[in-house]
Amino acid sequence: MLVEQLPNLLIVDDVRVNLKLLESIIRRVKVNLIQALSGSEALEKTRGIELALAIIDVHMLGMNGYELAVKMNEERSGNKVPVIFLTANFFDKMEVLKGYGSGAVDYIFKPVESHILLSKINVFLDLFNQKQKISRDAALLKESADKLTQAIGKAQVASEKYTNLYNFAPSGYFTLSKDGEIIELNLSGANIFNKERSYLINSRFDFFISQDTLPIFNVFFLNVFKGKDKEICEIILQIDGTQPKFVHIEGVVVGDGKQCLINVIDITKRKKIEEELKSSLMQLHQLTQYIEKVREDERVAISRELHDDLGQALTAVKIDLKIISQNISDKAIILKMNKVSALVSETIKTVQRLTSQLRPQIIEDLGLETAIEWYTNEFEQRNGVEVLLDMDSEIAISPDASLVIFRIMQESLTNVSRHAGATHVNICLHKTEGTISFRISDNGIGITENAIQSKKSFGIISMKERALLLGGTLDIYREKEHGTVIKLALPLNNKWTYENFNL
Repeated sequence: MLVEQLPNLLIVDDVRVNLKLLESIIRRVKVNLIQALSGSEALEKTRGIELALAIIDVHMLGMNGYELAVKMNEERSGNKVPVIFLTANFFDKMEVLKGYGSGAVDYIFKPVESHILLSKINVFLDLFNQKQKISRDAALLKESADKLTQAIGKAQVASEKYTNLYNFAPSGYFTLSKDGEIIELNLSGANIFNKERSYLINSRFDFFISQDTLPIFNVFFLNVFKGKDKEICEIILQIDGTQPKFVHIEGVVVGDGKQCLINVIDITKRKKIEEELKSSLMQLHQLTQYIEKVREDERVAISRELHDDLGQALTAVKIDLKIISQNISDKAIILKMNKVSALVSETIKTVQRLTSQLRPQIIEDLGLETAIEWYTNEFEQRNGVEVLLDMDSEIAISPDASLVIFRIMQESLTNVSRHAGATHVNICLHKTEGTISFRISDNGIGITENAIQSKKSFGIISMKERALLLGGTLDIYREKEHGTVIKLALPLNNKWTYENFNL
C-alpha cells in the first residue's frame, strides 16, 4: 500500500529576497517546499525526489532557468516535472518556444501576483494528486491482480493435490445412486476391482460382489439410505470368490439423500494374517494341551514312584527298626532308634502329602468337594491361615473340570501363602445356570495390576490356560479395600480340548 505524502514543490531564484517572497505566498498551500538559490543547488536537493511542480526564475547567474529545467528532466525520463518560469521581461515567440522546449508549462511575470500564482499552483497540485491517485489505484490493482494470480495458482495446486489424494488414496471411494449404480470412483477403487475406471462407471456395484456375501451387502446398502444423515454403516464382505479378495466397506448418505459415498478398504492381507494367526494360536493351544497332559502324566508317574518305591521302602525301614529295637536291651540305643523311627514316620507322611498333591487320588475316590476339604485342612495347619468353605454338594463335575479346579485352588493358595499376608481365605463352589462357579478371595494386601498383566506371572498364565482349555474364563482382580479375588467359570458340559478356544 502506498503512503500518501505532501507533494514536493521546488522554487529556484538567485535573489534571496525573491525566494522569500515566493515562500510567503506558497506557505498558504499544503506542500513540502524545497528552496534553492542556484541551478546546481536545485539539482542536488531534488535528486531522487518526485516533484509536483517547479517554479524557476529564467535569468540566473551560472545555470539559467532553461538549462536547469532541461537537466532536471533529463534525469526523469518517464516522470517529467512541470515548470512555471518566472521572468521580468516580455519575450518573443522564439523565447517562448525555447521555454516550452525545456519543459515549461506556463510563464509568470514579475512582480508576481499572489492570487494568480496560487491558482496556477493549485491547478498543478490537483493534476499531481490525480496522478498520485491513479498511481495508487494502479498499485492496488496490481497487488490485487498478483494476489488473484497467487490464489489461482494455489487453487490449481490444491486441486491437483486433492485429485492425487482422491485418486491414489489407500481406500477406494465410490459414489453410488439409490439404484446401486457407480456414478463416480477414484483410481484406487478401480484397482480394488482390477478394472478400468471407465468400465466401472454406470455399472452396478453389487455386480462385482460374490454371491456368498451379496445378501449382506444388500442389507447394508438399504441401511445406509435408511440411516440418519451422515450416519455410517459398515460391513466386511468378499468381492471376488475366485481370488478371494476381502474388503471392509463403510457407507454414508451424501448430498440430497439420493446418493451415498462408499469407502472400500482392501483387507485381504489382514484376513490372511488373521487366518495365519488363528492357525498359529490353534497349534499353540494344541501344544499347551499336550504339555498339560504330559505334565499331569509325569505327576502321576512321580506320584506312583514316590508311593510305590520310596513309600514302601520307608515303611520297610520302619518295620526293620521296630524288629531291631525289640532285640536290643541298651536303652540309649533304643532311644536313638525310636527317634529315627519317628523321623521315618514323618518322612512317610511327607511322601504321602507330596503324592496327594502331585496326583490327588482322593478326587477320583471321594470327589472334588472332599479333596478341597482335605487340602485346605492341610493348608491351614501348615500356614496358620483360616479357610472358610461354601460349596454346593452333589454337583456333577467331570474329572477334567475337577482337576482344573483343584489345580487352580492349589496355585491360588500357594500365592496366598507367599505374597498375600492374609489371615483368612474364602472358597466358594456353586452351580448357576449350566455353569460351575469357583471363587477364591482373601483379606491380604491385594494383587497389583502390574502383577496381573505381567508376562512373567507364570502361575496366573497357567491358571488362565487351564480355564481356557475347558472353554471357561478366569478373572483376577484386587478388591477395592484389600485382598485378591480369583473367579473361575466353567461350562458344566466341558471337554478338555483346544476347540473350546475362541479363535
